[in-house]
Amino acid sequence: EAAQSAFQKIRACLGKQALKYLETIAGRLHHRVVGAGDYSKKADLIDALMQAIEDHKQTFITYRSQQATEPVSYPVYPYGLTYFRGSLYLIAHAPDHDEIRHYKVDRIDEVDVTALPFNRPGDFDLDKHLAGSFGVFQGRGNVTVQVRFGPTVARYVAESRWHESQRLTKQRDGSLVATFELSNTEEIGRWILSFGKHALVLEPKELRERIADEAEAILRASRPTESNGREHPQAKTPRKRSAR
Repeated sequence: EAAQSAFQKIRACLGKQALKYLETIAGRLHHRVVGAGDYSKKADLIDALMQAIEDHKQTFITYRSQQATEPVSYPVYPYGLTYFRGSLYLIAHAPDHDEIRHYKVDRIDEVDVTALPFNRPGDFDLDKHLAGSFGVFQGRGNVTVQVRFGPTVARYVAESRWHESQRLTKQRDGSLVATFELSNTEEIGRWILSFGKHALVLEPKELRERIADEAEAILRASRPTESNGREHPQAKTPRKRSAR
């Protein structure tokens, strides 16, 4: 509501010609988002979280984790919100575990802001906290990840900034070697897998082996077999008949 009020004031300050121009531009720009979270029904919940963050109030959230079958209520000290790939995440200190955890807002069913304050560390910074992550998954390590991207996808990789620590080195054969300094390899592993055969992990060895295992698992799942070990007929690609 506050944002809408601000937009209305800005609109009132613009002349008819400026408004007409902006409306024309709006029809020529399109923001394409796939898989984004729908927060139209969580306005009150998000407002409550923002209140808790601003006022430094202890909060109880009813949360359903990805593995849980039933929601559970947790006490948290909300530090901030971050938006990543179409989803909102709550960054909060979990006193029961004495560590900072990340909660996907889509999985929060209820928010109860108490009157009890908490002491937010004066030196806490969201950007610094997430600096070692390739997204929102936070680790405690210090890992150098190096990946060689084939010529087919090298230009695509070079066109974007994937992480603050990235170093891109072009190779004579048209490939590209990307180096990242991260706190964990969970999310970057999935990203590398999305490039298929065009991406090869040079280091660390553990990540290369994990991706190889995942690729083999995908291959097995894509080729279901009969009980006798032969490839199932439905898994075979039909041959094209030549035109006569």
